[in-house]
Amino acid sequence: MHILILPAGFILWYLAYEAKPIINDEVTLNWEEKKINKRNKLFNIINESIYN
Repeated sequence: MHILILPAGFILWYLAYEAKPIINDEVTLNWEEKKINKRNKLFNIINESIYN
């Protein structure tokens, strides 16, 4: 049962994290770029673990 709960909790946390309001200023744009890079790295790690 824990095998199903942990991934579901991670997905819900990720969706809540992405739902933050966006303020368009220079600091936020830099932060968004870093966040996108981290998210892409995470997706690459997940895809490598699934497809290998």
